[in-house]
Amino acid sequence: MQRKVTLKEVISVIKLSLIPIWGWPVSKDATKYKMFCVKLYHSLCIIMAIMLAIPIIFGAINHLKEPIYLVQELVISSSTLHVIANFIAYKVNYNDLQDITTKVEHFCDFMKPHEEIVIQRYIDKCVIFYGFSLFIFYFFTLITITLLPPVLHQPFPTLAEYPFDVIQQPLRTIIYMQQSLTGILVSGQLCTSVYIAFILWFTSARFEILCEELRNVGTDIYQLFKWIKLHQELLKYAVKISITVRAFVFITVACSTFCIIIILCLLLTHQSFIQLFQFFGLSLVCLAEVFMYTWPGEYLINMSSNVSLAAFDALQTDQPVIMWKCLQIIIMRSQKPVTVKIPCFLPALCYTYFTTYCSTILSYFTTLRVMINE
Repeated sequence: MQRKVTLKEVISVIKLSLIPIWGWPVSKDATKYKMFCVKLYHSLCIIMAIMLAIPIIFGAINHLKEPIYLVQELVISSSTLHVIANFIAYKVNYNDLQDITTKVEHFCDFMKPHEEIVIQRYIDKCVIFYGFSLFIFYFFTLITITLLPPVLHQPFPTLAEYPFDVIQQPLRTIIYMQQSLTGILVSGQLCTSVYIAFILWFTSARFEILCEELRNVGTDIYQLFKWIKLHQELLKYAVKISITVRAFVFITVACSTFCIIIILCLLLTHQSFIQLFQFFGLSLVCLAEVFMYTWPGEYLINMSSNVSLAAFDALQTDQPVIMWKCLQIIIMRSQKPVTVKIPCFLPALCYTYFTTYCSTILSYFTTLRVMINE
């Protein structure tokens, strides 16, 4: 019998993947010195990303008529801008992320058997996709750092250009290390998507646990009061999460859209099959990163709405009138599902949005193709 992956193991793996960017919030009991070190480290990471973004943009400007070179530079520049924007969003929302993560860890330490069963169903559903994604994020970076320079006969992992001589030592080694470390930061920030998706999945599981408890409430009025209070707290918690994570979602969607459109434009040129296959795989990674948010976003909408169905199923003829009124309150509060969205910028995350997102990218590509042909 195959061994199940537990919630504590999932949290440990996510923590491990976020080590390069110090992305898992420290506990609220951390000393001021530790918090200062975290903020200082994040500031240094932003500086490192800027130091790579500038020469990459400089190299792209110098090679505007070389499609392969230009696409590589624009994709890498988008990745570095993704890192910078994610760090800024992380610093702005740090206190909220810290509070959200603390509650996740507290729940993990005091899970009940029936809660553990629901959580395990979610883990079994998602562990392969997100685990493989974590592996791919760091695998690509490792290949870029170790194999690409000698195979492609280039001095550095990226094609960044500098307005000064970089061949002489020790400057060459310093730049190589700086680009390699920034590549690891990019992988760490991509793993932030898994961390945010984990929080959304956890919230959906909490709603499903509440649904099961409501269906078994029977005629116990005091137990119902307890579930009503839990529902109110869970709604506030879910709304707080949706507000906190939407900045990360928007940054990911924006950067992925830019990369995919740029890569698709490469199809208009006559390139080798290996190069086209390489960039096609990169576009799939960008789509997968958007899907990481869309999948739990759809479940969050469904589970937060299903609370009303569970309350309706809990209605029984032998219950007192006050229980009916309380269940009606839950039904009314659950009519508006919890969604992750930004008005005028990002629609609610769901399967419909993901299909619209894919069709919109193809529309942009078609428009650019017509413009280029003309």
